[in-house]
Amino acid sequence: MNDDIKLLGMLLGYARRRMVAGTGQVAARLGHDADAARAAVARLEARGLVYVHGAAVRLTLPGFAHAVAGERAAGTVARIGRPAHAIRSRAA
Repeated sequence: MNDDIKLLGMLLGYARRRMVAGTGQVAARLGHDADAARAAVARLEARGLVYVHGAAVRLTLPGFAHAVAGERAAGTVARIGRPAHAIRSRAA
């Protein structure tokens, strides 16, 4: 999986909990050195998907949309192999 996609997913989790990720947390979560993490953040910032203020990294609205869409697409792919009765909702 691409570091940028991992980073978007991580920031989506932080956004849902209304938390802010720091650059140190980003590097630790990606499992790379700080330079690789900064490069991933810089690529996403250049595309307008994240906002960096000091040591805080946050998703922008387009970044949030990309992260949610990527999560939905990954979930759909995972459900293709399941039988139809496993994904049907239960009656109330």
